[in-house]
Amino acid sequence: MKKMIVFLKKKKGMSFEDFRDHYENVHVPLCGERIGHLIQDFRRYYPQNLNNLYHGRPDADSSYDDGTSYDAVAVYTIKDEQALAELIRIGQDVEFQRIITEDEERFCDRAATREGVADEFTGLGLNG
Repeated sequence: MKKMIVFLKKKKGMSFEDFRDHYENVHVPLCGERIGHLIQDFRRYYPQNLNNLYHGRPDADSSYDDGTSYDAVAVYTIKDEQALAELIRIGQDVEFQRIITEDEERFCDRAATREGVADEFTGLGLNG
């Protein structure tokens, strides 16, 4: 199943609470009106207090122990390949880009935003 993952960083000088409020109550509904029909599931995560996974080990790079790089991680489960193609088409639409860009400029650091499509992998995992 295809997932689209978006990493967001709040606009400099904006409080986390204002960032999250705008994202949840303005941006998400704005996007939902345009692409919601293509999405099977949509989850948001707000990471806090992240540290270098190898903190304390001799091979750890201490330059990366500065907390969380992103203020929100959004994971969209895309319905199917047709929906992915339509999502890409809509994302390239000039009017869609204008509307979304204007809103993003109100609450996030657009230069730091990252997105990509990923395949979900499930299996036995850590429990055997």
